[in-house]
Amino acid sequence: MSDIERYDYAFDPEGDAWAARLLRRVPGRASVLELGPGPGAMTQVLRARGQAVTVVENDPAALQALRPLGVQAVEADLDGLAWLDALQGRRFGAILACDVLEHLRSPEQVLEELAGLLEPMGSLIISLPNIAYAGVVAALRAGVFDYADKGLLDRTHLRFFTRRSIEQLLMDCGWVPLAWEANRVPVAQSEFAWHWEAIPDAWRQHLLTGWTDFDVYQWMVVAAPARDSRDWEMVQVRAEASQLRAQLQALQLTHATEHASLLEHQKAFGEARQLIAQFEQERDSLRQQVQQLATDKAALEQACQDAQETSAQERAAIGGSSWRARLARRLGVD
Repeated sequence: MSDIERYDYAFDPEGDAWAARLLRRVPGRASVLELGPGPGAMTQVLRARGQAVTVVENDPAALQALRPLGVQAVEADLDGLAWLDALQGRRFGAILACDVLEHLRSPEQVLEELAGLLEPMGSLIISLPNIAYAGVVAALRAGVFDYADKGLLDRTHLRFFTRRSIEQLLMDCGWVPLAWEANRVPVAQSEFAWHWEAIPDAWRQHLLTGWTDFDVYQWMVVAAPARDSRDWEMVQVRAEASQLRAQLQALQLTHATEHASLLEHQKAFGEARQLIAQFEQERDSLRQQVQQLATDKAALEQACQDAQETSAQERAAIGGSSWRARLARRLGVD
């Protein structure tokens, strides 16, 4: 595999791949200066959008791959700064430096010069590997810091960065970070998986306590020259205000919908209460009827019992007299 093939890849511009997320930070109509594009995976997408792209690249194989894309190519070493002469008088709406600065001997020198290549309100989009990745820490615990053909410890990396050092680098070079994004990669799916799994569970949990960025593999930063920082602040304030208005409208719509639903439920609840009250009245009436029937039944049973007792007494009285006595009483003879 050639050096340039190691950096070639494909991605869905509409998906969640890191490259797609980076390109979504590039304004749609901006002319773009792309530093170190390699074989042009991101360049192809920019050109497909119809954007004008100028690239600075020194790898012959990469330049050959870029040529059919219709870009203006400047063949130069970024560390040499001779490429600035080729771009003299040019201004761009966006500058891309994705996984590039870590390969330079002096990224500070490049960053200091880039501000002069931006249009007013232009932006710099960079991505850098995060050396404070938990996988690297796990490897260091085992005494391992081995370079590889690609990844965080790519053997061509000359500089290493954390979020704090990236921020310090930008500010020292006259840039103001406007937005950050993280490319999070589960450590168990990284090139450091073996070292990570070798750490005892208790130690691993202790290590992660309070470390929210442990799985950040790369950082993306959108930055603007310090001279434009106030204007960018206004843009951000307007954007936030617009977003808040949209959220408010959405909340109002949701409230209206839920309020209408609440009214319907209240109406149904009121009707249900009326039905329940009606059923309770009918239940009470039935209970009274049952009680009355029970009272009537008891009275009938008592009357029946009294009649039976009277009949029994009469039969007993009749049974106790002789036929002669009964005849005498009927004839009136004592």
